[in-house]
Amino acid sequence: MNYDLTLNQIKNIKSFSPLYQQFITRKPLSAKQYEVILALAICFINADAENVKRLGYRIIVEYCNQSNNYAPLYEIAINKGLYPVSRFIEKHLIRDEEKNFFTEWNDAFTQQFVKNNICLSEQQDSLTKFFENKKDKTISIIAPTSYGKSELIIKAVQEYEGRKICILTSTKALLIQTKKRIQNECKGLFKKIVVHPEMYDSNDPSCLAVLTQERLLRIFKKDPSLAFDCIIIDEAHEMLENDYRSKILADVIMVAKHRNSDVIFKFLTPFLSDSNSLKTKYVAYDIEGFKVNEYIKTEKYFLYDLRSKKGLILYDQFLNQFFPVSNYKNITNEEDVIKKFSASKNIIYFNKPKDIENFALKLANVLPDIHSEAVQNVCKNISDYLQPQYNLLKCLQKGIIYHHGSVPDAIRNYIEDLYKKDNAVRYLITSSTLLSGVNLPAERMFILDNKRGTSYLRHDSFMNLVGRVCRFNEIFNDETGNLHLLEPQIYIVFGNYFAKKANCEKFLKKVAKVDQKFSDKIDNVLLEGTLINDKNQTDLRQASEFLENYENGIIKEYKDRRVNTDSGKKCIMNGVNEFDIFTNEDAIQQQVDLCMNENLKINDTNTLLEKIHELFIQYIPEKDKDNLSRLKNMEARKYYSMMLDWRVQNKSYSEMIQLVVKYWQTLYRDDITVKIYVGKWGDIKSQNSNIPRYTRILGKTKAQIVNLAIVRIKEEQDFIDNNLIKFVEVLYDLDLIEPNFYSQIKYGTNDENTICLIKNGLSLSAATLLIKKYKKYLKIDTNSSTVTYNDNLISKMNEEGENEIQIYEIQNCM
Repeated sequence: MNYDLTLNQIKNIKSFSPLYQQFITRKPLSAKQYEVILALAICFINADAENVKRLGYRIIVEYCNQSNNYAPLYEIAINKGLYPVSRFIEKHLIRDEEKNFFTEWNDAFTQQFVKNNICLSEQQDSLTKFFENKKDKTISIIAPTSYGKSELIIKAVQEYEGRKICILTSTKALLIQTKKRIQNECKGLFKKIVVHPEMYDSNDPSCLAVLTQERLLRIFKKDPSLAFDCIIIDEAHEMLENDYRSKILADVIMVAKHRNSDVIFKFLTPFLSDSNSLKTKYVAYDIEGFKVNEYIKTEKYFLYDLRSKKGLILYDQFLNQFFPVSNYKNITNEEDVIKKFSASKNIIYFNKPKDIENFALKLANVLPDIHSEAVQNVCKNISDYLQPQYNLLKCLQKGIIYHHGSVPDAIRNYIEDLYKKDNAVRYLITSSTLLSGVNLPAERMFILDNKRGTSYLRHDSFMNLVGRVCRFNEIFNDETGNLHLLEPQIYIVFGNYFAKKANCEKFLKKVAKVDQKFSDKIDNVLLEGTLINDKNQTDLRQASEFLENYENGIIKEYKDRRVNTDSGKKCIMNGVNEFDIFTNEDAIQQQVDLCMNENLKINDTNTLLEKIHELFIQYIPEKDKDNLSRLKNMEARKYYSMMLDWRVQNKSYSEMIQLVVKYWQTLYRDDITVKIYVGKWGDIKSQNSNIPRYTRILGKTKAQIVNLAIVRIKEEQDFIDNNLIKFVEVLYDLDLIEPNFYSQIKYGTNDENTICLIKNGLSLSAATLLIKKYKKYLKIDTNSSTVTYNDNLISKMNEEGENEIQIYEIQNCM
C-alpha cells in the first residue's frame, strides 16, 4: 500500500472522483460503494501527507453522519487524540449493550483530558502544558477559536500575582468581556483591574491591566518608569496590518521591551504562518511557538451563484473541484438563499454597515413574525433607550439582529446576549467586527461579500471567519450537542454584494483550497518582516520618528528628527500624527506662547474647537481628506462644538437623536437641496472625492432620518473619543484648558464619583443613573479608582423598573 499518496495523485484516479462526488453530495450509494469509500478513507488517514490524512478524516465524518454509525469515527478519534469526539460518541451514540472492555478502558483513559468538565483534545492538552512550561518565555499560541485561549489568559494572571501584567485586547468590548472573566475567576489576586489610564497608580508595586493599545500608550506616557513583567497580546495577527492601530500595537511592545529587557510577551492568535512575523524592528525577542494543526471540524463549502443561476454547487477543498448539488429554480435573490438553507442559528457576513442594515430590512420583509416574550421585552427597552423608529426593532420582530461598528455599544452587547439565549432569534448579520474575538453561537454561515475593508478577504481572515461557526461547546454539549456540526456548512452567495468583476469560483479556491502555500502578509512598517521599498520608506521614517520621540533610546544610532518644543513633545506623547509635527512645531509653539501670555483658559466648546483648528487642524495637508480635515470648515467646527455641548450637558442617546434630527431639519428648511455629511452612509460624492460621504434630506422619510441620526451619533462619539480628544489632551497638558471643563469634555461630567464609575467601564448615562438613584449601593474610592457594588443593586434596579439595557451594562461591569 502506498502511504506517500498526494492529493494530486488522488485527483488523477479516474474511478475515485465520480464515487467521491456521489458520496459527498449525498447521492444514494450501494453497500459495496460504501465499503470502497471507507477502505479508501482508512488508506488516506494512514498516508504521510497531512492533507491526505484530512481528506480521509473528512470521509469518515461524512460517512458516520450519513449512516448514523459512529464506530469508524470513534476508532479514528481515539487514535488521533480527538478525545472530545470519542467521548461524545461513547456517552451519547453507543448503546450500553455495544460497550465492551475497550470502550470502558478508553473512557477511563480520556478522563485524564477532562478539565473543569470540558474534555480536551490531545493538542488542546499539549497547548495548555506548553503554556505552563513556558511561563518565563516569550511565546506565540496559534490556535483556532474554541481552543481555550481565554483560559490561558486566566492562567497567566494567576501566575503573575503580585507583579505587573497587562492583557491587550483589540476592542473596548473585548476589554470589558476579559475584565469580567478575570474578576470571576481571579478574585483577590490584585487590588483592582486597571481598564482606564486614570485608574493606574504608579505607587502600586503590582498591576493587573486590561487595555487597548491606545490606553496602554497613555499609561506609558503617564508613568515613564512603568515596566511590565508580562504582556499578553490577544488577536496578535492584527499587528501585521498597515494601519494606525497596528503601529500603536507595535509601539507599545517596543516601549515595554525597552523599559524592561526581561518582559515576557504572550502572543495569542487564531492564525499565523510563522511566529517570527510578530517580531518588531529596533528591539529583539525570540518567540517559541505552538501551532495547533489538529483537524476536528471539516467545513463544507457551498456556492450559490445568483448571477449565472447555476443552482447550488459544493466546492471540495481537497480535490479543488465543484460538484453540482441541486438546481433550485425558485431562488432568485439572497433572501431566498438564506430562507432555503438556514439552520437554527446563522451568521450572515457583509463588509459594509450600510449593506448590513439594508439587507437586514430586506430579509425582515420576507420572514414571518416570531413569537417571543423576550424579544418583545427587548424591543420595548431599545425603543425607550433610542427611538421607536430604529430599524433594528423591525428586524428583531423577525428573529434578526445586526452587528457592526455603528450600533451603539450598549445596544450591541444587549442584543448579543438575546441572540445567545433566545432560540427565536436565528439570524446575526455582521461585519468583520465578528473577527475580533466575538464568540456567538451559530450553525451555518452565509458570506455575501468577498471584501474586508478595502481589500479582498484573504485566506487567513476567511478561515478566521468560518471558524466562528460550530464552536466546540456547541458540538460537544451534553444536552444539545450534535456531531453533524463537525461539518459546518458555509454558503458563499455570489450576487449583488460581491465585487462587480469578481470570479466567485476563483475566490473560493483562493481562500479555501487546502494545499495552497500560505504566508503571512506583513504590512506594518514597524515589523521586522516588512519589506521596505520606495512606497513605504516615508511611512517607516515617520513611524520611527514618532517612536523615538515618544521613548528616547529605542532606536540605536537614531539620526532623524527630534522635537525641540514643549508643544511638539506634547503632540508626540498624545499620539498626534495627522500632520508633520517637526515642520510645524515652532509655529504651534509661538501660538501657544501667545495664548499663555493672554492667560487663556479654555472653558467653552466654541473656543475649544477654534483653538484646535488654529493650533493643529490647519496644518493637516490638503491631500488628506479624512474626518479631521473637515474641521477646517467653520460649519463643521460649529457642529462638533454642538456635539461637545451635548456631552457636557449629559444628554441621553434619545435626546441626541432628536437634536440631530432637528438640526438637519433646520438645515433642510434653509436649503431643501442641502447635503449633510454622513460618512460611510453617504450616497453623494463631494468635489475632489471618489467616495460618497454625503446625502440629502430631500426625499427621506422620518424613519430613515432617525436611523441615520442613530448611526451618526455613534460614529461622531467614536470620532470625538478616538480623534478629537487627543488634541484636547495636548491643550490640557499645555495648561490651556480649565480643569473642570476638561473633565466635562473628557467624561461628560466633573463629578468625581461619576468619573470613577466611567473609568471602571460604565457609560456616562449608566454612571449618572447610579449616582443619582443608587449611590447607597456603591462603595466608591476615587483615590484608588475602585468601585464595589452591593449584591442587592441589580434586584433593586429591576424593582424600580429601570431600562434593561442599562441594567445589563452595569451587571457586566460589576
